[in-house]
Amino acid sequence: MTTVLDTHLPLAAAAEIISSLGLNSAQTRRANRTMQRIVYRAWTRRSRAKQAVTFEEFADAVPECHWSLMFEVCGLVLLGRDTEACALITAARHLEASHTVRGAS
Repeated sequence: MTTVLDTHLPLAAAAEIISSLGLNSAQTRRANRTMQRIVYRAWTRRSRAKQAVTFEEFADAVPECHWSLMFEVCGLVLLGRDTEACALITAARHLEASHTVRGAS
């Protein structure tokens, strides 16, 4: 059975994550579905000023690296590896913060 991944998720990154985590097809589908729900929920929680943006436009604006990160975190959580998922999120936040600070200089 083939698992269809979200079109925003880079296939090479997805394949690497699936392989490194050892996700089976059911886990891959669940991680993909959870990742999609996260983005959808973020879209629905936008401010009134940003309501005119469609979901597709919103999803298209999410960087590929964020799609990959969400997919990996969802995979880790599905495997019960919550500590690693939290560490990955924390590292990504620190990296984003340092990148933002450097960009502002």
